[in-house]
Amino acid sequence: MTRRTALLAIGLIAPLAATGPACGAADGTGPTVNRVRIVDPAGRLRDHAPALESLTRVALAAASTRLEIIGVTITIVPDPGRAIAGWGIGGFAPDAETVTISVDPEYPGLAALLPARLPALVAHELHHAVRHRRPGYGATLFEAMISEGMADRFAIELLGAPPPPWSDALTTGEGARLLELARPEFDARGYDHPKWFFGTTAAVPRWTGYTLGFRLVSAYQEAHPGATAADLVTTPASAFRR
Repeated sequence: MTRRTALLAIGLIAPLAATGPACGAADGTGPTVNRVRIVDPAGRLRDHAPALESLTRVALAAASTRLEIIGVTITIVPDPGRAIAGWGIGGFAPDAETVTISVDPEYPGLAALLPARLPALVAHELHHAVRHRRPGYGATLFEAMISEGMADRFAIELLGAPPPPWSDALTTGEGARLLELARPEFDARGYDHPKWFFGTTAAVPRWTGYTLGFRLVSAYQEAHPGATAADLVTTPASAFRR
């Protein structure tokens, strides 16, 4: 049984309760318990609720063995508009204490896809939450690319999951060309995030920012053997500049 299969098997029987106390906050204040909850007043996720909760909890437990996760609340909601197109679920971590998982309840074959997709997405967002504490997600294009690439590397290293499609959306030639196109904007705080990450313009394909960030982080790890995404969670993006 692979590590990933074992984790998923544990998740299927995880209890429906908050996780146990996490390590105390650095200053001794604030909530220290990580929580998972479903907010679904209309019951749109009723059929999927047990799997959503258990898979999320096992991902949280696994991530907590590698990262210091403190006082994070993971909220699962039915929201097709915020699910990744063609993926059925989506995630967002706006700060160090909040992760939202958005689910499209009508996505074809959702129940069968959740074990393969949800744990990696949760791990990705938890890496963001920890990075929000220090040095932060980032305000520039380059910083955002590194944060996204590192979060995907973390999910892969933690669960043995394959790279998601957004981390390998470009050919080698396309990647080199778009990296040069992005370079003048690396330090721009007013960069267009939807353009670089969601492909809202014809000049930049969908998921370009994710793929470039993934390749930049992977190249750094190749040059620094043994450096894991968990180890690098507090490393500033500047360390990844060539």
